[in-house]
Amino acid sequence: MSTTEILAQLPALTPADREKIRSQLDAIDSAAPLSPEEKRLVDHRVAAYRQNPGAAVSWAVADEEIRKQIGL
Repeated sequence: MSTTEILAQLPALTPADREKIRSQLDAIDSAAPLSPEEKRLVDHRVAAYRQNPGAAVSWAVADEEIRKQIGL
């Protein structure tokens, strides 16, 4: 099955099935090593957080806001 075919089928899935797919993709992505650019970005964001931790929000808050913005 091609990527295009897979993407075309996503809207037909239940929210629970889409969440399972998200979780599995997250697990795959988290197992992959960071590229030098990704490592630099993480280091930059950690440094920014350490300088101003009050500007951060929890993942739950960020996730909720993202889902609202994209209509989920």
